Amino acid sequence: MSERRIPSPIDPDARIVYLTRTGCHLCDEALPVVRAEADRAGTTVDVQDIDADETLRRDWDHDVPVIIVDGKVHSRYRVDAEQLRAALAVPLWRRLLRRR
Repeated sequence: MSERRIPSPIDPDARIVYLTRTGCHLCDEALPVVRAEADRAGTTVDVQDIDADETLRRDWDHDVPVIIVDGKVHSRYRVDAEQLRAALAVPLWRRLLRRR
């Protein structure tokens, strides 16, 4: 399998990309937790349906929900609120500096 594409947020203010699909019970359970932590951190969640994009469906078909924070996969299937809160506590500019 080729390398998976990590999508960028459509909303420029979003630090979280949430990959989902209709009918996914794990997605329905995780999204309220992700939105609550995003609100706490003062950011938004960019929700993307993998079935609306062939590449996303091919890359992430069996992994939803996928929570991507600042361009890096944070978790799949389930989300831990405390771990997500910690990831969002690190300012984006600091995470970008670490990549250098």
